[in-house]
Amino acid sequence: MSKLYGALREIKNGDMSFDEVLTYYTYSTLPAFIHKTGIMKKKEGNKMARIINQASVDLRSYTPEALKIIKSITNAALVILPENPTTEFSEAYAAIKKTNVADEICISGNACIFNGTAILTEDDVADNSFIVCNGLAIIRNMPKEKNLKLVVNGTLIKSASAFMEIVKINGSTYTIDDDAKLINSIDKLMIDKNFINNLSNKTAIITCGNIYIESDITEEMLKSKSVTFYNIGQITACKELHGYIHANSNKVGKVLTAKEDGTKEKKKLFRWK
Repeated sequence: MSKLYGALREIKNGDMSFDEVLTYYTYSTLPAFIHKTGIMKKKEGNKMARIINQASVDLRSYTPEALKIIKSITNAALVILPENPTTEFSEAYAAIKKTNVADEICISGNACIFNGTAILTEDDVADNSFIVCNGLAIIRNMPKEKNLKLVVNGTLIKSASAFMEIVKINGSTYTIDDDAKLINSIDKLMIDKNFINNLSNKTAIITCGNIYIESDITEEMLKSKSVTFYNIGQITACKELHGYIHANSNKVGKVLTAKEDGTKEKKKLFRWK
């Protein structure tokens, strides 16, 4: 529905015509409705492009002629430009309408871009690397000699002794102890007694998905392993663990209550009589 509202808002504000909505919101409900009813046809010969809702927009390989095709850039955390743009490139880029663009940066053509989750140590990067991470970046064991330059759109979690030059951060940064055992999950993570028993004495759990803690896990079990949570999704646990989770979480989307059988408690919906 948000895409439908976005299309309607563009029309209401006069930023787009119906033809342009059909051209640039073909993935939304509104164009599908218009196509089915035959109210409006797609405009022929419209080659202008709109870039919408991107974590980063990399324009380093674009020519000035290619830039002139871009009508606007909307909702972008970062726009990446060539390190030494030509006058023609700069003029063509300046002509693009930009809305809700958080930042712009000029970097060399050999800079690396990671989308999603990037876990980097000194063995993963070359000397004098320039890295852009869109999502979750975890940096450990990074010596000063690597001369790593970093741009993050999302969340950066680094070990205390990791050295890097942070060029831009559009999001949040957290530091974990060097001796902490790191467990990373990009999907659903189940925590039961067997999982707890096999943890190290200091454990940092990092996940982009959801964590489900079984009902027989006690606060004392989590305390005995010094468990901390760096969670971007949600945690489902019995109510008795909520205090520990909130006190030992650096970022958590939601903490939900689980029933005694370990299932998530359903929210009661209000109904008109």
